[in-house]
Amino acid sequence: MTVRLRWQEPLCTALLATTMIGTCQTSAAAQPSPGSDGYVHVSPDGTVLGADPYYPKDGNGGYDVSGYSLALDYAPYSMLLRGKATITATATQDLSRFNLDLRGLTVRSVTVDGVAAAFRREGEHELVITPRNPVTEGTRFTVVVGYDGRPEPISTARGRVGWLATSGDSAVATGQPHSAMTWFPVNGTEVDKATLRVSVTVLDEFSVTGNGFQVSDSPAGHGRHTVTLAEDTALAPSTAMLGIGRWEVERITLPGGRTAINAYHPCAVDKRKIGGRLPEVLEFLTGKFGDYPQSAAGGLFLDRSLGYTHGAQTRPVYGRTATVADLVYATAYQWWGAGVSGKMWRDALMPESIARYAVWLWDEAKNGADLDRRYRELVARVRDDAGFWAPKLTDPGKGTEFAPTTKAVLMVHALRRLIGDEAFFQIVAGFPVINPQGNQNWHDFELYVSAMTQRDLGEFNHAWLDGTVRPPDELLFPGK
Repeated sequence: MTVRLRWQEPLCTALLATTMIGTCQTSAAAQPSPGSDGYVHVSPDGTVLGADPYYPKDGNGGYDVSGYSLALDYAPYSMLLRGKATITATATQDLSRFNLDLRGLTVRSVTVDGVAAAFRREGEHELVITPRNPVTEGTRFTVVVGYDGRPEPISTARGRVGWLATSGDSAVATGQPHSAMTWFPVNGTEVDKATLRVSVTVLDEFSVTGNGFQVSDSPAGHGRHTVTLAEDTALAPSTAMLGIGRWEVERITLPGGRTAINAYHPCAVDKRKIGGRLPEVLEFLTGKFGDYPQSAAGGLFLDRSLGYTHGAQTRPVYGRTATVADLVYATAYQWWGAGVSGKMWRDALMPESIARYAVWLWDEAKNGADLDRRYRELVARVRDDAGFWAPKLTDPGKGTEFAPTTKAVLMVHALRRLIGDEAFFQIVAGFPVINPQGNQNWHDFELYVSAMTQRDLGEFNHAWLDGTVRPPDELLFPGK
């Protein structure tokens, strides 16, 4: 670890300087300041972009998290969660205080490097922490938060996200955009990816699934056990998940001999015919996108309707109505979404569009679908629908980040036809490779496409990505 030291001017030199200019002011030492409430984005050229315009209170500044370690105790019948979160981070400035995101739940204690810290709750989800001793820039520090309560989900336009529980049955943490804060304190921004280790103590009749691999399963007193899971590849908070239930677990062999783990609610075992196709789907997608970028694979299949499929890192979550198309999408999301993620939530459709288009590619290869015909039929259906074309793909609007998904998929097919298959497939495979577990926005993607094609795609980008009306026919049907 490199510790940056601030050079301070010797006191005698400072006094001499002030005397020479005719003043006798005392040099004031720089004081540590609070970290920002809301993560402040900065472009590579140093331009300050500010907080996420959709969710400006999500995420926090002043530190970078390297890992979360959670010790949870869950009572399925009372639906009470007790937790201890150990958060390891590095200060990016001198900190007098800093925030974490935690919605609901009661915080019982906070320590910073083993010393009790003052804390208070503010707004919908801010946990404001004031350490006894300021944290110096470049210092690695550890925060431990003790908390408990009954987690509550968040209602969104897509459905409820966060902690979804039924008394005596399952509890599942799933969904986007900001579900993690409903069950553990987190720096809730996509650009602060971190490892995640979760230990859950629960009744013996319940099993646990989550991101990554199972590390251990050990007794924890009469009729209880503790399951520990670890995801050592840094993940964005929105791709974290957890499932506690009476799962029926199935292990399946993947191409190359690796093992994937699928878990099914007892009332969703009919989804085995879908989950069992994961090896086939992975083999197909690696042929399009390159080597699988994650450390583990599998899924959780529920008996409840979600309104969405959550492409959680290594362990997507599927609702009652899931189909093979959802399996293809969620698996593609491991490259485009969990792998390379957006920077702000207005960028959500950048990875989402390619992950959704993977379903078209599957239909083309496996079901003989004529994608040009599908595209033309969809365009004809919405050609005069002003509302369909109105959202900007680069800025669809708060709460509707995922709403123009069909328009985004149409854009991808139009781009494919404009630049040709060779360049298109080089791009969809290459962009995640040069940004492994990274964060990029629409502008980054536009630059990459232009560089790979050596073409000025300004008119296409303006019409499709930033446009609010139907693109002109020459861009709606490029290469016709």
